[in-house]
Amino acid sequence: MKLILTGGFLGSGKTTAINNACAQLIKENRKVAVITNDQGEQQVDSAYINSFGIPLREVANSCFCCNYTLLDKHIQTLFEEEQPELMFAEAVGSCTDLVSTIAKPFAQFRPNYEVVISVFADASLLLQLLEGKLSFIKESIRYIFKKQLEEADILILNKVDLITAEQRAFIDSIIYNEYPDKIILHQNSLLEADIKNWLETIVQFKATSTLRSLDIDYDLYGEGEAQLAWLDKKISIHSYNHNAIQIADRIARDIHNTILQHQLAIGHLKYFMESKKWKKKMSATMTHNDFNLVASDEPSDYCNMLINARVQTDPSLLRELAYGVIQNIMKEFSCKIIIEKSSSFIPAYPRPTHRFVG
Repeated sequence: MKLILTGGFLGSGKTTAINNACAQLIKENRKVAVITNDQGEQQVDSAYINSFGIPLREVANSCFCCNYTLLDKHIQTLFEEEQPELMFAEAVGSCTDLVSTIAKPFAQFRPNYEVVISVFADASLLLQLLEGKLSFIKESIRYIFKKQLEEADILILNKVDLITAEQRAFIDSIIYNEYPDKIILHQNSLLEADIKNWLETIVQFKATSTLRSLDIDYDLYGEGEAQLAWLDKKISIHSYNHNAIQIADRIARDIHNTILQHQLAIGHLKYFMESKKWKKKMSATMTHNDFNLVASDEPSDYCNMLINARVQTDPSLLRELAYGVIQNIMKEFSCKIIIEKSSSFIPAYPRPTHRFVG
């Protein structure tokens, strides 16, 4: 079995690619499984992938490297129950050092699994980084982004449809020179042909006998994670006017607009909304969003909503902004919104279970 460790910064498009890859494989009657990961416990990615009936487990409240035991347990359970040909393990977007903390331990403890590290980079975000225009102020956050690229077996420049041919050529001129030993793919993960090419590259990839660990400063890495506030909310919207879906859509847009008005750098905003037979995932990063899609006009008296926000700010401010949006929406639409679960925090200092550097 191949285990595809899928890394890449917040908002790079990992979940969309994995979900579409699984859909293609299932169509071909090939077995797959997915493990999601986040520093919080209310994961939009898990809810979204699970809604398609894809075999799934999640590692919550920690990154893979700091909860290796649970990751290993989930992989074993999924392998025994599903016998997948490919298993995707999507690391949280602020995580790096996967070679030393996951790939090398697996090579020692689970040699029957072949590990491939696929790292996604949002082409627009990478362009900003290379041009020195990245909105994230702190070098420690940029440090995580760069380290993620450095340890890829397969480096996917994702969302290339959102940049020009000239911009793509500029990125290539630097990336191919910086990482001459890597497999580099240009990808639009909404295109079946691009997903197929990624899957074929994974299947054909042969890992070298020597895995190269990152030279990484954990204090700088930890500082970078601590610059990002996490906000997770699970809410239910109830409306006598049967417009709960439209209200959920408005909440997503208003939270996004409020964060932008406060000039805060967005790592990722994710929303998963579900009502009866209707479901929708929406997301936004600092470079783009998919809010151009019009909300369903299907009448509904309720809508469940998961909110994941990763923003460069203080957790208390992020919590206050989201709460303010919800209160204003309740007044405007005369609806009832129940906050079922809520948490806001800064990720803890990364302390991996294993770190093999030899």
